[in-house]
Amino acid sequence: METFKKVNGIFFLSVLITLFIISYLKAETSGSIKIGVIDIKRVINNSKYGQEVMEQLQKKYSELSTKLEAKAKEVEALREEIEKKGTLWSPEVREKKQNEYQKMLRELRTLQEDSQYEMQEYEKKMLDPVFKELENVLKDFVQKEKYDLIFEKNQPGIYYASSQIDLSAKIVELFDHYYLQKKSKEKAPSKTK
Repeated sequence: METFKKVNGIFFLSVLITLFIISYLKAETSGSIKIGVIDIKRVINNSKYGQEVMEQLQKKYSELSTKLEAKAKEVEALREEIEKKGTLWSPEVREKKQNEYQKMLRELRTLQEDSQYEMQEYEKKMLDPVFKELENVLKDFVQKEKYDLIFEKNQPGIYYASSQIDLSAKIVELFDHYYLQKKSKEKAPSKTK
């Protein structure tokens, strides 16, 4: 019940802020206001830059998953060995194998945590530049097209946005153009004397 009240409070506050911003902009511009929405996830997933980064993230994820799977197979093999042969071993051997199994289990958990942290850091390292570049493209677009307000389409409080105000496809196009220009500049040989 408490969570429901918090969600309702947050929703009400976001609607109130949105209405305030719209009424303020309307009063300031004393004309029509230009509003758009953007699906950032769609922009990243459909842009060339975003797709290249996502491929690199997928490679890293696969690399880490392979390590985890190999360690998990070792742990599972030892567990099966203990189950099958444990009754035949002396108490000392059984205890040694159980200790070895517990140690391998702790190593697997540590490897999982380390892999998760490594993946999060890698995602941040790879995606931060994408978002910074996208922000520059958006700022240029907003200034050139004179938009007053742009929402992220998937934010709470936005239940519907007409396809007429969805700028995602246009932003993907602009972002691709920006990225291809940037890439061609990087590949162009520098002229040094």
